[in-house]
Amino acid sequence: MSTQGQRRHKRYEVQDVHGSLLFRTPVQVRNLSVSGLALESDERLQLGRTYAIRLAGNRDAVEVAGTIRWCHLASARPVAGGEPRAVYEAGFAFQDIFTEKGRGLLGFLEHHAVLSPHERITGRFRGETLFPADLEARASFEVLRLSLSGMLVRTSLESAFGASLDVELGLDGGLVRARGRVVHVQRADPVGGEPAAKLGVEFVDLAEDARLAVARFIAGELDQGPGGAARPAVS
Repeated sequence: MSTQGQRRHKRYEVQDVHGSLLFRTPVQVRNLSVSGLALESDERLQLGRTYAIRLAGNRDAVEVAGTIRWCHLASARPVAGGEPRAVYEAGFAFQDIFTEKGRGLLGFLEHHAVLSPHERITGRFRGETLFPADLEARASFEVLRLSLSGMLVRTSLESAFGASLDVELGLDGGLVRARGRVVHVQRADPVGGEPAAKLGVEFVDLAEDARLAVARFIAGELDQGPGGAARPAVS
């Protein structure tokens, strides 16, 4: 999170508060095969992480899941009046290709393959007829500190500073939804053998009813007294 002098609201340590983060990043499909595709992204993608992607053309679309097998920094794209933007290339391996979804994917690929109509799809082909797509990944988190303006969470999702996320926060048996922005990234001890990170997430789009739910939760925890779960965080 930001420094104490810049914080708009006091943060409180909380216990047993969980939720999920939905990460979306735009990608460009460079080439495809029956087993996977090569992507170009402005974000570094997490190796071994499962993502979903919706491939779409002019008349049809297919949704598939897969894992990132490799990812590396390929180049830096110039940005007018600012720092160059990193460009990453990644390999995405399809899952469940031998299921009903897999058959739908094969039909989609045959329709969009940039090959002679008499050739079989046995290698990679270009995705020139495909629209830009979004990769999506969902990860659970544990809240360490909470305020009306954001939270510090522990999660297995790797994210870059400034990344936008959809947040689902479980409070008092209900679900609070918000749009968030990553303002702090710190590596944490692995959880259950999985890599972990501490992310400071600022709420950038919090509806009034969601804000009231967060305020009620914090007030309720404070009402529990000195032994309550919510305590002012130590800077």
